[in-house]
Amino acid sequence: MTLNRRTMLTRSLAASAVLATPAILRAASAVELTILSGSPDKHVISRGGVAPFMEKLKETVGDAISYNYFPAGQLAPLKQLLGAVQSGVGDAAPLPVGYSSDKMPLNGVTMLPGLGASAHQIIAAYSKAVKDPVYMNEYEANNVVPIWNMAFPPYQYVATDEAVKTLEGFKGKVIRSAGGSTNLAVQQLGASPTEVAAGDIYVAMERGTVSATISSYLTIEGYGVAELCKAASRNGSFGNFSNIFCISAKKWETIPDDIQKAMMDAGQWTEDHVADVMDTEAEELAKKFEGLGVEIYDFPADQLALINDKLAFVQEDWVERLEARGVKARQALDLYKSTLAEMSA
Repeated sequence: MTLNRRTMLTRSLAASAVLATPAILRAASAVELTILSGSPDKHVISRGGVAPFMEKLKETVGDAISYNYFPAGQLAPLKQLLGAVQSGVGDAAPLPVGYSSDKMPLNGVTMLPGLGASAHQIIAAYSKAVKDPVYMNEYEANNVVPIWNMAFPPYQYVATDEAVKTLEGFKGKVIRSAGGSTNLAVQQLGASPTEVAAGDIYVAMERGTVSATISSYLTIEGYGVAELCKAASRNGSFGNFSNIFCISAKKWETIPDDIQKAMMDAGQWTEDHVADVMDTEAEELAKKFEGLGVEIYDFPADQLALINDKLAFVQEDWVERLEARGVKARQALDLYKSTLAEMSA
């Protein structure tokens, strides 16, 4: 076959273009990921974390990655996401740490009260600390690899009656709790906890079953509770909820090194992004609540110190319970607290 000059030049230019393109972008759908989420598209976990992560990774690797995405618990509800990733129903998912405390108890350290003042602080501290074997061993034992984490801004005290600005002011209050360590936190403050599911907060507060809740501003907004409230703290640290986006270790081992690196880089970017989203939204919601007549206030420094001293008991209780099971909780807590102090300096 005879090739004319134009044909040869065209093929030469095409070949040069291919060679000039990074190999990571030349691989056509080299990796296909099935990603699960227990949250709907409008939830901050999806819109602030999972979706931006997928978009960022796609920007970096192009056709080297493709997705099958199933949000809103289509293939597995929140409490079953870890098992779904382990069994191969999906390759990756944002795992709610609180729902896997039996299998990854130490990685729930970020949810303890009295630790961290913002989503940025908590996410950055955990991102650094998780590289330590005391945390990483739990992921390895469960055959998953952590890519990025997200934590809600610290829960606040939100009341239908009045602002509580002193430790003494909590005495006698009946406060809604999601259960677990939050119950103990409420008791340490001198109040009585009542377990109420998030979806029932509005009715419980409207009927006077509870006079306050320990919740994030995002939860208050999501369930329309602000219209019932008169006051909400802004600088408390009454715990939070965290999610870790993990991929199956089996799947991870099949992914080329350059795409693995791109995933980790996209994960780091996602941590910064979702922290910005949540902290910004918390500030915006505080202004919105004020517009509805809610008093947004800070605990005075001396009272906040007294409150956090009480909440430290919850941390110690967590350590004692896990140490009794032979789990290195003291090491995990000390490492996280020291890392958090570095992030806050």
